Amino acid sequence: MTQQLTFIGGGNIALAIYGGLLDAGYPPQSITVSDPSPEQGALATAMGLTWQADNASAIKTADIVLVCVKPNWVETVCQELQPALEGQTLVSVAAGVSTAQIAQWSGTDRVIRCMPNTPALVKTGMMGLFSNPSVHPDTCAAVENLLSSVGLTTWFDQESDLDAVTAISGSGPAYFFYLMEAMITAAESFGIEAAVARTLVVQTALGAASMAAGSEHSPNALRQQVTSPGGTTEAACNLLTEADFTALVAAACAAAKARSEALSAH
Repeated sequence: MTQQLTFIGGGNIALAIYGGLLDAGYPPQSITVSDPSPEQGALATAMGLTWQADNASAIKTADIVLVCVKPNWVETVCQELQPALEGQTLVSVAAGVSTAQIAQWSGTDRVIRCMPNTPALVKTGMMGLFSNPSVHPDTCAAVENLLSSVGLTTWFDQESDLDAVTAISGSGPAYFFYLMEAMITAAESFGIEAAVARTLVVQTALGAASMAAGSEHSPNALRQQVTSPGGTTEAACNLLTEADFTALVAAACAAAKARSEALSAH
């Protein structure tokens, strides 16, 4: 049975999810997007979806409501939805907003949290999931099936683990982009044209990620395979080791996790 879906908020993450669903053959007539923006509405309508500007009206026929607004808007949206919620399950993609908070604001404890990341936009997302005990296993399976259209999914038994997921995969794309920025800057400092520098770095990142995804070896082992003794790669890696690169990355991830925990405490 096809679930009736309503997306509250039509931004990038919502677009990534419902775009992936449509690509996978999900019927557009089973998807509603609620967003006050006429631009988002026009986009949804052009894709064959139903657009509404009123959240309460948009969820009336929904089986699953996906709350895809920024964290600071979740409380307002959930309180607005409360009178209209009946048997629906809420799926929230907001970082640092707990299922307990959502349940309190919305009046329902049928809540699933999803920590997605922006590569979902290109169908290579990584999503951590946590469900309240009140959500039926069949609904959990349906949500997992929906989200798998834009990437991989993993369930966690402890909601607190989503703070770590936020720090690693949720915020993680930015860390890779940061490294890519630095490498592009280095290439340009060597006299390589900007467009060529970008191609060199982006293709190298893509290739490295593809190798890691398709290999049974660890990233450490793959790094050793391309690091010849006394060679250029060793010279670069030695400098990164001396700068304690691993500790720096760990500290950055810890800062992101601490911020997610702080958001959850509010």
